[in-house]
Amino acid sequence: MSGPATPRGEVHDVDAWRGALRETLVKLDAIPIGDTGGDAEYTGWAHQVDLGSLTVTDVGSDPVRVVRTPKMLAGPQDDYFMLSIAQEDSAVSTTVESRLRRGDAVLLDSTVPFQLRADGRAHHLVLTLPRADVRRVMPIDRDRIGRRIDVENPMLAVLQAAVREIYAGEDRFDPHLLPELGHTLRELTLSVLRSAEHADQAGVNALLGHRAQLLRMQDFIQHHLAEPDLSAKTLAAAFEVSERYVVIIFQEGGTSPARYIREVRMETARRVLADPRQRQRTIEAIARSVGIASPSVFTRLFRQFYDITPSEYRRS
Repeated sequence: MSGPATPRGEVHDVDAWRGALRETLVKLDAIPIGDTGGDAEYTGWAHQVDLGSLTVTDVGSDPVRVVRTPKMLAGPQDDYFMLSIAQEDSAVSTTVESRLRRGDAVLLDSTVPFQLRADGRAHHLVLTLPRADVRRVMPIDRDRIGRRIDVENPMLAVLQAAVREIYAGEDRFDPHLLPELGHTLRELTLSVLRSAEHADQAGVNALLGHRAQLLRMQDFIQHHLAEPDLSAKTLAAAFEVSERYVVIIFQEGGTSPARYIREVRMETARRVLADPRQRQRTIEAIARSVGIASPSVFTRLFRQFYDITPSEYRRS
């Protein structure tokens, strides 16, 4: 939502704006970024609409860092969830670090320290709901707090459009309709949180799918270790996927296909060399059994991994 040319509730003093934040949201400190000394003017605004089930606050300012510190959590507290929808690019830091694009949202908890920073113009729409009301309807995992809700979330787009309409026609609404509007926005807000949770779970499911695929590929490597041409290309052909996909799967596991294959070859060879029952096998035969035809290449790789030659390791 684009703010009006002269936002309602606009002030031109940093302390006045801090006071407006505390009155409309929760106890916060606001630290301007940039030149605020001398004759420099600071502009901020906070315009709130009370809809009964929740409040909606259009809040913004010149570049700023807004902080809710642990010290501010001492004593009796207002217990709220705040869905903050960025109207300009900004950053938010809670237990996780998120970069918010215009239209992204983030769920904040008044009982948890957080900070928001905008190096340019700051502008957020903040929907504030009592935590108890939300928790009666749906659980909110602690990991959900501070994580970015993408602008592409369709329910978020509907919510923003509804808030935009309310601000545009606030003076035209019959006051008796405001609680009904509040109930509608509350349900939309809960829908945004539910859809964000489902999107997160989809991401988890995708990662779990990748993890299962990685385990299958690793098992394939173990059973085809003697093949000299074993590679990402081999895996791609065996699993009917692209080589790029194979690389991504192993990258998510913290390695690469080539690196993993070398590690398995060397570890398998090391175990055979250390096994007294395998004493009759030559080092060349052991090298071939792990897919390395050249004894010199095998010796070089083994030394790289274990800082000792295969024959020295066997004797030790």
